[in-house]
Amino acid sequence: METTQWLVTLTFRVTVSGVRSKDDSVAAGLEQLKQDLCSGKEVPVEASVRRITNLVEEEPIFGVRW
Repeated sequence: METTQWLVTLTFRVTVSGVRSKDDSVAAGLEQLKQDLCSGKEVPVEASVRRITNLVEEEPIFGVRW
């Protein structure tokens, strides 16, 4: 029996201020998201899902580990 695999992409939206660069805004956004999730605050999220048909040909998946 073959297991179906799915690619789930989650998009979280947070607002940050007081940063000057794109890299700093990403770092501040990730920190804000982490704090909001840990405190139980509701965070707006969108999800898209698609079935993975050929793992070898799929685009690389990049992410951030906490």
